[in-house]
Amino acid sequence: MADRGDVLRLKRRLGFGAKGEAEAVIVGQATPLNAVLPTLLVVPLDPATGAYAEHPAALRISRQETGSNVDQMAVPWRLHALAANALASGPVGRLQPGTLASLDDLLKLVLGLRG
Repeated sequence: MADRGDVLRLKRRLGFGAKGEAEAVIVGQATPLNAVLPTLLVVPLDPATGAYAEHPAALRISRQETGSNVDQMAVPWRLHALAANALASGPVGRLQPGTLASLDDLLKLVLGLRG
């Protein structure tokens, strides 16, 4: 089971992320739901050198947290629901609590939630 804030790799490309590196996503869905729903809500990651590097609604995340070779950008407005079996088993990274809180703020902005 994946936990909220885990960074997972996709088994096959969906068309985001850099060529040559497996696409990765951050689990954004509440952990208790991950064991009972057939899908996960995930936030795609894109290399920090890509089109989203300077976007104000994207979040730079360190390569250490994402388990990548380069820093990544979380792109919350590209939120996806993916079948759990589309993801490789086991996390490759995990967001630190402060990073996850910053991502939460951007998700609230994208979804029009305040609180």
